[in-house]
Amino acid sequence: MKKMLFLICCVFVLWGWAQETLEITAKKFSSNDAKGITIIEGDVHIKKSKDTLEADKVIIYTDKNRKPQSYEAQGNVKFHIFMQDGREIKGHSDKLTYNAQSGEYRLIQNAVVNEIGKANTIRGEEIIVNNENGYANVIGSENKPAKFIFNLDDTQQKDSKKQSPKTKSDKPEK
Repeated sequence: MKKMLFLICCVFVLWGWAQETLEITAKKFSSNDAKGITIIEGDVHIKKSKDTLEADKVIIYTDKNRKPQSYEAQGNVKFHIFMQDGREIKGHSDKLTYNAQSGEYRLIQNAVVNEIGKANTIRGEEIIVNNENGYANVIGSENKPAKFIFNLDDTQQKDSKKQSPKTKSDKPEK
C-alpha cells in the first residue's frame, strides 16, 4: 500500500511539475520510497499534451520531497515533440536522460533527431541539448562520426531578405 501511495504521489508531482496532464501507460509500475526511484516497464508510453515518449523502461529519480530530479528512458527510445516555435521534432536513441535541475537532455547511442517537414537531421553517438542555456553538442565515435544534414534553402532565403537590392550609387565609379 505504501509503495502504491508513493507511486500515486510521484504521478501527481509529475503532473504538477509539468503543469499539464501527464498520461503514463505501461505493463508494470514499481517504486522504492527509500531510494526515491519509480520504475515503469514494458511498452512504456508517456504523453504530455501532444508530446510523446516511448521506451522499454523509464526510471524516475526523485529527491526526499518526491520532486523529480532526473528521468532515464532505456531501450527503443522514441520521442515526438512539438516546440513552442511551431517546429515538430522526432527522434530515437538507445537511451535518453533528462536532468530536471539543468534542463539538459542526453540521447545516448544511435541517436537521431529529425525536424519534421524539413531535411534537418542530426546523428551521433551522443546528442546533448539544453533548451534553458541554448546549446547543443553532438559527439560521434571513430566508426560513427557525428553527422548534420540541414536544408540551406531556409538560410539562403532569410539572408536574401536581409540584403537590400543594389542601386547605381552602390557601384564604384570609374
